[in-house]
Amino acid sequence: MSRTSAESVAGKLGLAGPEDLLFHFPRRYEDRTRWLDPLTVGEDEWVLVRGTIEAPRAMRWRGGRGSFELTLRAPDDAYTIPLVWYNMPFLKQYLAAGRELIAYGRVSVSGNKRKLVHPEFELNTADDADIHMNRIVPVYPSTSGLSQRAIRQAVYALLFKDGARFPEIHPAPDGLAGLDEAMHGIHFPASFTQQEECRRRLAFDELFAMQVLLALRRREARQFAKTRAADRAPLREQFLRALPFTPTRAQTRVFAELDRDLAAPRPMNRLLQGDVGSGKTLVAAYAMLRALERGENAALLAPTETLAEQHYRNLRKLLEPLDVSVRIFTRNKKTGDAALFDRLRGIVYVGTHALFQDKVELENLGLGVIDEQHKFGVNQRRAFLAKGRHPDLLVMTATPIPRTLCLTLYGDLDVSVLDELPPGRKSIRTVLRAAEELPRVWSFIRREIAAGRRAYIVYPLLEESEKTDLKSVRAAYAEMQEIFGAGEVVMLHGKMEPDEKSVAMEQFRHGQRHVMVATSVIEVGVDVPSATMMVIEHAERFGLAQLHQLRGRVGRGAEQSYCVLVGDPKTPEGWQRLKIMEDTQDGFVLAEEDLKIRGPGNILGTEQSGLPPLRVANLGRDTQLLAQAREAGHQLITADPQLTKYPALRERLEKFRFTADPKGAN
Repeated sequence: MSRTSAESVAGKLGLAGPEDLLFHFPRRYEDRTRWLDPLTVGEDEWVLVRGTIEAPRAMRWRGGRGSFELTLRAPDDAYTIPLVWYNMPFLKQYLAAGRELIAYGRVSVSGNKRKLVHPEFELNTADDADIHMNRIVPVYPSTSGLSQRAIRQAVYALLFKDGARFPEIHPAPDGLAGLDEAMHGIHFPASFTQQEECRRRLAFDELFAMQVLLALRRREARQFAKTRAADRAPLREQFLRALPFTPTRAQTRVFAELDRDLAAPRPMNRLLQGDVGSGKTLVAAYAMLRALERGENAALLAPTETLAEQHYRNLRKLLEPLDVSVRIFTRNKKTGDAALFDRLRGIVYVGTHALFQDKVELENLGLGVIDEQHKFGVNQRRAFLAKGRHPDLLVMTATPIPRTLCLTLYGDLDVSVLDELPPGRKSIRTVLRAAEELPRVWSFIRREIAAGRRAYIVYPLLEESEKTDLKSVRAAYAEMQEIFGAGEVVMLHGKMEPDEKSVAMEQFRHGQRHVMVATSVIEVGVDVPSATMMVIEHAERFGLAQLHQLRGRVGRGAEQSYCVLVGDPKTPEGWQRLKIMEDTQDGFVLAEEDLKIRGPGNILGTEQSGLPPLRVANLGRDTQLLAQAREAGHQLITADPQLTKYPALRERLEKFRFTADPKGAN
């Protein structure tokens, strides 16, 4: 294949150039090494066959649909089997009687007759037959109009005809294949054993690059000196004495971890994990008071206006009795009077993306708190921190993170975990139901409404779609108005104007409307203690972590709460996945199950992390490789923090590297 052809293939795949094809790794492999008798295997099994073409014929059916068929006669007349391709009449130009053919396809059975439908094929005289047949064959991610054959030929030519080579760019890991062998073997392995050995080496390289980058970020964050002023006011003691409850042991443990960080002569960089309802806001308020005690101000960044407004309300209740000013900045709302600052003990800013806009001044920012931080990109986090002079950073997530993901995504941060719920919280009763059982669910909601309680009903789509039979929020809103009455139902979704959202939330919060029909926009930032029912339709369309977040919108008051998962999974595995929700309310257990079932994917928005992508590594099964890569990465940065001996590695990481001075970020 010519260089021009390889460029064409790369272009169709959206790659920058032919060399990028070498990093366009196969998504699976087909074993085309064993010749099988298609008359003896089971239906839908894949077989590799060869023989002589007989009786090729193009046929035209009524309605214009055409087919091309032939009979393949095996050597020594071992068997004959029909092969058929639909809407491919041009094949008659190539597949003439008497020619030798190799084909790979799935056996289709109809009555007593068998055939291969749309098999891949090669003429036995083709120069490149060994690329596509009689070997373990790679199958690549592709796009419309681009065949697997074309991709294979392009990659094979780059590797074996152009002689691509891959020198090591960092210390070669012990016990793993060399990089050059791995790059050749991942595309065209001699065996499945070799394929796995090559995959492991490339997986190590991906994880190693991540761990080196995280080690650099951690080192750079710790190199700044931070002078800690003496405490000016004992706000923490007043704050804790005024609480109408005793903090949990987990909260007290995290308070101590914050105290150590905020006494150190360098900025804090800490991740706070906590399950739904574990009390992260209280911990954030404690950290803010540490900054205010020293004459600095604090800011909390949230991804949505709904969540920002919830934090604003909660922090006002907690902090304003201590003469702390709490101000909100969102696209449509700004509060606070700067003239009051002289007689107050400090300012806490709460807001969305508006907080890090150039025109917004966060005076004397000493602590930044980012809630649901995986919703923000790296540059956005830099812009937020650039509002202060190396401020302390506390990032929070209500999505429990499996340990392997935590080491991968947040290896540059110290980690605190709130693994205990406040006493007295009732367990949320979770049940699975089929759509046919919904009338019983609506009757139960009517009884809850009669008792003054509220219900959420969640759908995955905003609009109806011709491509799916899923019910949409707009359609469900009209249906729920008929079931419960127009005066009882309110709708909430992400495309509503901010004022509309605020009105809807206030009507629901204050009991003017008792049923909220919504998209998953309510998974964070909605806190209505009188809401006791959560119904999630098409539950199989949500990840376990998201289902857990949605379930966490109820169970916030003293009354018993319920979560009904309504779904129609198409596989036993799908039902088992939802059954896990019935069996546990531990978010960390669910996170581990989600990782096993879905893989790391975008569970936590990894594209937001500013880390190199994982094309080969699988965090569900590569935990030992991750530990090995983490140790090797730390050793390298300790010995050579500037990567002077490994310029190619430094160049690769440069576009991901966290700038040493956040004030230089855009």
